[in-house]
Amino acid sequence: MTALRPLLPEDREAFQAFVRGLSAHARLNRFLAPIRELSPAALDALTRADQARHVALVATEDGRIVGEARYVALGTSGHAEFAVAVADGSQRSGIGARLLGALVHLARQAGLQVLEGEVLRTNEAMLRLLRRAGFHLSTCVGDARLARAERELSGV
Repeated sequence: MTALRPLLPEDREAFQAFVRGLSAHARLNRFLAPIRELSPAALDALTRADQARHVALVATEDGRIVGEARYVALGTSGHAEFAVAVADGSQRSGIGARLLGALVHLARQAGLQVLEGEVLRTNEAMLRLLRRAGFHLSTCVGDARLARAERELSGV
């Protein structure tokens, strides 16, 4: 059974293991750069979410992290940037949709107006997920490799 919960600072090593366990392709899709693991500073920043302006969730199975989703509020604009990643062996099981749905719910509760992010155009599975979740996709100005995803949070 997959459980969703907040990512905690004590998840530092488990989160690094999650990142290391992603395929090179999945790490590129998540971080938009060819990394093998997170630097100590990046690991600290990503595992020390305040769960208010920086909300980070993980999906766990048998004590292992198999997915993560987060948003970071962008100043006082009412906008937040989001990211989602699911372990290769757990993709296409609904974990990404659950994580994204939870993010949308929490962002609405926090009074945010828009979730936005950038996705590699080659990341077809994420683009399909975002379309199904009501995100509008457009060309990313300045980088044709990326699609810009945006979802208004008011209303439905």
